[in-house]
Amino acid sequence: MRAHVLHEPELEFRTGNRHIDPRYGISVFGPADADSPAAPHQIPVALVGPAQAIDGIRSWLQRCQNQIDAKDTKPGQENLHQPFPGFSSDAQFGAELIFDDSLVREIPERQLRRLARADVISATADAVEIYADAARSLAETGRCRVVICARPDELNDRENHPPSVEGAAEHQDEQDEREAGGDFHDLLKATALTLPAPLQLMRRETWTGVRARTGGQAARPLQDEATRAWNLHTALYYKAGGTPWRMQRHSSDLATCYVGVSFYRTQSGQELHTAVAQVFNERGDGVVVRGGTAQISKSDRQPHLALSDARRLLLDALAEYRSTHGHQPARIAVHKTSNFTPGEIDGFHEAADQRDIDHVDMLWIQRRGAPHLYRAGQLPPLRGTTVQMDARTLLLYTRGSVPYFRTYPGMYVPQPLLIRSASPGTDLLAAGADILALSKMNWNNAQLDERDPLTLRTAYRVGSILKHVPTNARIATRYAYYM
Repeated sequence: MRAHVLHEPELEFRTGNRHIDPRYGISVFGPADADSPAAPHQIPVALVGPAQAIDGIRSWLQRCQNQIDAKDTKPGQENLHQPFPGFSSDAQFGAELIFDDSLVREIPERQLRRLARADVISATADAVEIYADAARSLAETGRCRVVICARPDELNDRENHPPSVEGAAEHQDEQDEREAGGDFHDLLKATALTLPAPLQLMRRETWTGVRARTGGQAARPLQDEATRAWNLHTALYYKAGGTPWRMQRHSSDLATCYVGVSFYRTQSGQELHTAVAQVFNERGDGVVVRGGTAQISKSDRQPHLALSDARRLLLDALAEYRSTHGHQPARIAVHKTSNFTPGEIDGFHEAADQRDIDHVDMLWIQRRGAPHLYRAGQLPPLRGTTVQMDARTLLLYTRGSVPYFRTYPGMYVPQPLLIRSASPGTDLLAAGADILALSKMNWNNAQLDERDPLTLRTAYRVGSILKHVPTNARIATRYAYYM
């Protein structure tokens, strides 16, 4: 076994400037696409919700046009929390939100009171219909880039979902919605996949700063105001078509198409389908491709694709890549949370061969069950710590102590990822460095130390939404519609 600590990956910002922290990079240099003609310098937003919530959201977003001070930290740990620079055309983001009274849809109180009296399933379905109709009427005007929806308070205390252990220290509006928001988030997003503008859901605690109780549980941990502003405005900038930051790429790097594969049950629970989130090299643009039906293997009880379905899935993903970039990638990296069967391996290779792509890495990334490491002192291993267990297996800490923070920023013992290669020629350290970099490509969170690479994070989100969409229905391909 060989141990090695990977360097914290740098990200690229305006004019190619680099830094490891997304917040610092934007605060000092500006977004990666700031000088692009396509950068969203003005972002018209629509608002949906009860009148009081709309007023609160608008007031707080206007407050966020100016700098918001960082949370107080211990001496030496100032990098852990950073001030929000403000979101205006004169601030570092170089963008501003545009409000228009004609792009507001108030939800009448009488409709919300009806939700409070109904059972959970009926209340959720009614709320989705009410909000979807309002969002549709606004998005179809063609005058807004993002529709912001104030999540109905009437659903908050009616849910019975266990809290997420791994994400308990990383709460934000939409990251938690699945654990503490039932199906409202997923159903509403599923209904809105064909709209001209993506949705952004907001909880009351985001703009009020008051902790909320959900499902009879204790109040959820609440991020400080500057962090809430960072996370929300980064998401809005991306959903409006912007690129907050890019992965750092060297001129010698192969143009790579990263593909995350996951499986989800249809709403009836009778079938399995494939959800794919494809992340385009350093730009990080996400494109969603829906595949065929998977089957449960008798040997490991996990869903797997037949050879022909695996080939078709990757060919479709490569077609989306080509339509965006105008060329095929030189390398494909397929990430999956279950092992690769011989049929899947052959199918992915056949797809690559059809497109004359020589370099294919297939990585089985296990989120549970990896052995833990210990280091001297009270802090856990450093983020980026790796141990090569054998020729095809690498243990990687994507969460851990961060020298830049001078502490471990989590609440729980970090769990490493176990990476197993199905390709004999894979450079495991290079694959680990890729995964570490992809863990920073989450525009719902401006923190530098996410646990999952974007390939897996997007696949989870996409599947949870697509399970509510009929098999033959048209879906959005932009990942912004699913986050």
